[in-house]
Amino acid sequence: MKYYPSLLSYFLSGRGTQRNLRLLLKFLAALGIMITIYTVAFPFLMAGEGKEHSWLTGFYWTLVVMSTLGFGDITFEGDAGRAFSILVLLSGVVFLLILFPFTFIKFWVFSQSSGCLRKILSFPGLPLPEES
Repeated sequence: MKYYPSLLSYFLSGRGTQRNLRLLLKFLAALGIMITIYTVAFPFLMAGEGKEHSWLTGFYWTLVVMSTLGFGDITFEGDAGRAFSILVLLSGVVFLLILFPFTFIKFWVFSQSSGCLRKILSFPGLPLPEES
């Protein structure tokens, strides 16, 4: 048990890792704020169309649209709602499908180059994959 905290503290002590973690946290904070704004705006736009939906439904709809799943069970009928849907969809594509993978890859590649991530993710008794 004492092995993993020491590895984690060693891993987080590097300047590059700290910079990448700050970048990742900023990205996640921006994504959280964006999801919150869309979730709050959703019931008001639906009320303008004469439909009643809860905050949880707004959160569900936001995640479905941002992830480009688009189940189609909740849809807008007016132009304002459809424009809002386009905004949510495009921001989801940019944040979740473009920026998040690049942010994660940057963090992952730096961690792999330090060699510490291999030690953290390994489990006692299981062999590590061979390096190429």
